[in-house]
Amino acid sequence: MNKIFNFLLLLALSITASQTLNAQGAEGTDDDGFVFSITSPANIAQNLLLAAECGYEGAVFGPSLTPDQAFCGDLVWADDSLGCTPVINDLTGKIALVRRKTCNFSLKVYHAQQAGAIAVIVVNHYDTATDGPCTWNIGGMAAGDSAAAVTIPSILIHRQTGEQIDAAIAAGETVNACFLFPRLLTPTSASMYATPLDQVGPMQAITVTYNNRSGVTETDVNLKAEFHDPSGALTGSVTYNMPVCEPGVDSFIVFPPYLAPAAKGKHTVLFTNNLHNEALDSLYSYFEHTDYTFATDNLANDPGGVGPSDADFATANFYIQSGGLTLMGSTPARATYATFGISNASAVFDPSNPTASVVGIALYKADVDGDGAGDLSSSFTDDLGAGLLSYEEYVITGNEVDGQYIDIPLNDINLGTPGVDLEADQAYYISLIYDGTAVGLGVAPRFANSIDPGYASFTGYPTTPLYFGQLYTGGWSGATVVQRLQLEGFVGGSSSAVEPKKLDASKINITPNPANEYVNLELKLDAVNPSVAVSILDAKGGLAVSTKVEKNIQNGVMNFNVNSLPSGNYFMWIRTAEGSTMKQIAICH
Repeated sequence: MNKIFNFLLLLALSITASQTLNAQGAEGTDDDGFVFSITSPANIAQNLLLAAECGYEGAVFGPSLTPDQAFCGDLVWADDSLGCTPVINDLTGKIALVRRKTCNFSLKVYHAQQAGAIAVIVVNHYDTATDGPCTWNIGGMAAGDSAAAVTIPSILIHRQTGEQIDAAIAAGETVNACFLFPRLLTPTSASMYATPLDQVGPMQAITVTYNNRSGVTETDVNLKAEFHDPSGALTGSVTYNMPVCEPGVDSFIVFPPYLAPAAKGKHTVLFTNNLHNEALDSLYSYFEHTDYTFATDNLANDPGGVGPSDADFATANFYIQSGGLTLMGSTPARATYATFGISNASAVFDPSNPTASVVGIALYKADVDGDGAGDLSSSFTDDLGAGLLSYEEYVITGNEVDGQYIDIPLNDINLGTPGVDLEADQAYYISLIYDGTAVGLGVAPRFANSIDPGYASFTGYPTTPLYFGQLYTGGWSGATVVQRLQLEGFVGGSSSAVEPKKLDASKINITPNPANEYVNLELKLDAVNPSVAVSILDAKGGLAVSTKVEKNIQNGVMNFNVNSLPSGNYFMWIRTAEGSTMKQIAICH
């Protein structure tokens, strides 16, 4: 990994701000960086971080909070616990508790505000029998009724924390909580969450942000990252010294590399500093060593999946592609499966056109030109198309269960043999592709996800890139798509899919190739197919030509006008009832 990570370190000082599809502006509490700290009673004292595991989600309405506005207060339930009607009990000077559902968030907050509350905590609830105590089924706190009139901050917390607070209040205890601003923010310990044991190498994406909130210049600030193995034993640490830190300045810290001993299970990294040792100034991050699995998600399913709204899906031409980074160690390996899940299969499945309900699974080499730098900057197709190593398809049945994982066998696209050989010290992307144009339902897919473990995003090697009308290097806000790469030895689970049918090369003929004005696809199928869907993926990763769908076709020619497309390499994605394939085509003017 030296070639890759040396490049990453050179770029550490020019780290790029991660773009997130759900990123908000200054309004609301969804990007303020505070800690919601429950200070009493002692048995439920804890610090909740934004978008962290069992943390909190912020609102996109109402005021933002700044460090000089940190405050504390006692938590009190609104009289009917919902807040959908004017609150009767006096909440003056209190932090109000309300339950999610029935009406929108902003109306609940407004009613509590009118009763004198200084802030509002919305408690999540269980939507389905499969929900866990820290399940999110929503993306955050959207605005609605009376949002413009809200002048107090609000957040949404998990059911687990809400139950702890409610039990303490029911026992007659006073629950006090604070909105506080820590000195340490956004810790990361690796560029991936899970790494197979035989691929473990030095971690060189160990980072944290330090903010001097003291109001005066601080000197000799020592920061430390301590590593604990799955048994809890301390295995080592790395440190960083800042001779001078000016007040109010955010300092992005990149620690020296660290090689954690290969040990199967969940490892913990504790971040501290020498000047401030309050509980909120200690942060944790996690990573895991596995038998065969590379993963950017945290291996814990968050029911409900993640995806765009149907309106945003339409704006992006019904096309979406996400990716998960794999960084190889110093030993070559063979990838045999890709793992993913779809949470709303019944909604995106079209029983009248099953050949259109397809998820593409692609494996790309991230450094296509071999110069030691990642090539992804604008789109998967444009930047990584020449490095496509495997392309498979999964046909949605409509019976997939939320939280069920699907294991797809991988084949070498060039050799046609099972498995894909991965080189040592190289980077790869496993990617999910969904083109909803062929289905025609206008329903956006929701892929299985976990809560976002958090990563430092370096130019060329974003950990969770997402193409959705444009490239978002930070992926989804607060969530990471499940798109895992499995090495040889992995055995697909009971949910493993039947290997997708490949369309035999003798059934298609693409001419001319290279093309100038037109490219023709001649079909020679065995029988009449209820539908055939064909897309040309352009140099921006979207659709160069609107997908064409032919009904009840066996033999014939589908014609595409490519005269207006820039010269370059493209992919023709062909889907039939007799199998599917993706072929590279060239356009030369």
